[in-house]
Amino acid sequence: MKNILRLAFVVDSDETGLSKMPIIIGVILVYFAVIFTQAIYKSSFVSIFGFTLAMALHLLMYLFFDRIFKNRYWLYFVVQGAIILNCIVIMRESYEVIFLGLIPMLIFQSIVVYSNTIKAIVASSFFYCIFCGTIVTLDGWRYLIKYIPILMLINTAIRAYSAIFFKQVKARIQTQKVLKELEFAYEKVEELTLANERQRMARDLHDTLSQGLAGVIMQLEAVDANLNKGNINRAQEIVQKSMEHARKTLADSRLVIDDLRFKTNEEIDFTKKIENEILAFKAVSNIPVSENIKIKSDISYNKFKHIIYIVREGLNNIAKHSKAKNALIKIMETEDEIKINIADDGIGFEVSNLDKIYGHYGLLGITERVHAIGGKIEIKSKKRSGTNVCVVIPIKKGEINENE
Repeated sequence: MKNILRLAFVVDSDETGLSKMPIIIGVILVYFAVIFTQAIYKSSFVSIFGFTLAMALHLLMYLFFDRIFKNRYWLYFVVQGAIILNCIVIMRESYEVIFLGLIPMLIFQSIVVYSNTIKAIVASSFFYCIFCGTIVTLDGWRYLIKYIPILMLINTAIRAYSAIFFKQVKARIQTQKVLKELEFAYEKVEELTLANERQRMARDLHDTLSQGLAGVIMQLEAVDANLNKGNINRAQEIVQKSMEHARKTLADSRLVIDDLRFKTNEEIDFTKKIENEILAFKAVSNIPVSENIKIKSDISYNKFKHIIYIVREGLNNIAKHSKAKNALIKIMETEDEIKINIADDGIGFEVSNLDKIYGHYGLLGITERVHAIGGKIEIKSKKRSGTNVCVVIPIKKGEINENE
């Protein structure tokens, strides 16, 4: 039912729907104008009834011409011409009103439905012939000469209105195309946003829960080894450190959850936070760390968070894989960038084989975080020659207020 109503009041097109309402109102106005004119001549009830039926048929043909005639529009215009001639026979005294009211609307319809200019001209000529032939038949050539200026005026008005009409249709089609393109672009942006958010959550979970649990496991293994050797006191010390490490992991996990919910404007001491990461690393690995941290500028929360995770991941990689005796962390600020070096004297690896190394997700996470804040990363390593991870992150003065 909804589709039938839409078909009745909208002209379907490949690109857009055109309202039928102006033509409907025009036909109704012509009907009442003729009835009013005929009232002066005191027309019979039969004539008025017959004219009403003819106009109702004319309107119904227009409302459902797409369904009735489909692509045979020429037949539609022939039938409508016949209906108009029938109305003139019934209402002889008002033929001028009928012609001047209905013929222009049919000519306009022909311009709308025919994309072919020649077909539109043929349809218009057909109605002009009906117009001229009827006037000559009823009132003679003199009346035709009288109506020629009116006919020309109507033709000019129709052409002008058609030009304006099609400009509006074209603008509407263009607007709908742009709207569809914007909707498509929005869907793509939404997909990319979700993908980036999944990557961010994966990094955060890896850098907190995964790394934290890995540290606890390492400490529990140390506890087990000391218990087997009978070193009860040392085992208890490691258990205490494991408990502290587990609490820290829980706190970091809560920070990640809070970060997913809202941005924080809390002032954080960058150097202190890095030192805490180094202390946690020493507690897990017992590897001495040489540190050199010189940061003067305030760093945006987004960069701060990524840098902390980069340092944590770098130190965790040393603890788990390097078998190093010493480690170095150096963070220096220059005029427009921060340079981070995380190095060790461990077993190293071949950088070209990084993708084939089991558990390489830590370095992958570091790389993703560096790229997320517009930085650059270089990994230098060889077997039995240690590893050096160098990260360069651009900064701007006064970017503390950034919410990147």
